[in-house]
Amino acid sequence: MSLLTVEGLSVTYTSHGESTRAVDGVHFTIEPGEIVALVGESGSGKSSVALALTRLLPVPPAVVSGRVIFEQANLLEAPEPALRMIRGGKISYVFQDPATSLNPVLTIGEQLLESLERHTEARGAEARRAAAEWLRRVGLGSAEDRLQAYPHELSGGMQQRACLAMALAARPALLIADEPTTALDVTVQVQILRLLRDLQRSLNLAILLISHDLMVVERLAHRVGVMSAGTLVELGAATQVLTQPAHPYTEHLLRIRASMALRRKPRDG
Repeated sequence: MSLLTVEGLSVTYTSHGESTRAVDGVHFTIEPGEIVALVGESGSGKSSVALALTRLLPVPPAVVSGRVIFEQANLLEAPEPALRMIRGGKISYVFQDPATSLNPVLTIGEQLLESLERHTEARGAEARRAAAEWLRRVGLGSAEDRLQAYPHELSGGMQQRACLAMALAARPALLIADEPTTALDVTVQVQILRLLRDLQRSLNLAILLISHDLMVVERLAHRVGVMSAGTLVELGAATQVLTQPAHPYTEHLLRIRASMALRRKPRDG
């Protein structure tokens, strides 16, 4: 049985009496321990899909329909108290800009402990030990010192590692990573991608990766879905989609990637 099944997911935004269909009848599944990537240019609807899965879109202006089946329940119909326990517990998120994801007036330790105490049975000294261990697992040295730090005292890469620790502290089955490396410099991007891959393998973690960067997707994904104008136009094994695309829009994205790679290539002399 699939970990997550999305059937006919649609998202419509209404503003000033006009409606826009941002997501139109999207279908896909995610298996336990699998990395599925949704790619597409800005405005293609991929982030709306990610937020709609656990009803994080504001209603109104968003109207969400379809079915999102997780643990045999449709999350689009789940009571809000049950959904709050799933968010951050069984399904966690990591977003593009860690600086805006972290609370600037709370220490990293306070925010990590909040996640642990809400979604696990760890309390007191046990929770603090678990918090330090998660910081070590995501590659943050001097974990005890980091627990005392405020977000502004950490670099962007360190902030994103702290966000990963918070997202994974409850050992979710599914991590939704929405452009998790876009705000970071190239060197740190590679480090975070390697960390995500290692954590996915060690935790048997399923990941829904949202990205516009095919190079990022190529490094991580088992399967790739390509979105254009709110529609999932192609879905298949990453090696197949990225080398033998079946849809003209996917070919367009691959041509853009090839063109960017040529521009980045250093010239002789």
